[in-house]
Amino acid sequence: METTEEKKCCETRKCSCFCHRVPGLLIALFGVAILLGVLEVISAKAAVITIAILIILFGLKKMCVGMCKCCDKA
Repeated sequence: METTEEKKCCETRKCSCFCHRVPGLLIALFGVAILLGVLEVISAKAAVITIAILIILFGLKKMCVGMCKCCDKA
């Protein structure tokens, strides 16, 4: 039998809150930093620093994965 329990927004993949968009945004910025470095729009050193910062931010986001208020709805 099926129950009519409400699923968390993360389980239905319909959540549009900022905390669920951050990983995709960081990956896109990572790609932009690489592209700008390869096309020599920014120096190679600036590209490496930018990529390192984005990797750190991505890691911090992964550490805070359980702190989303919209996912704690029961």
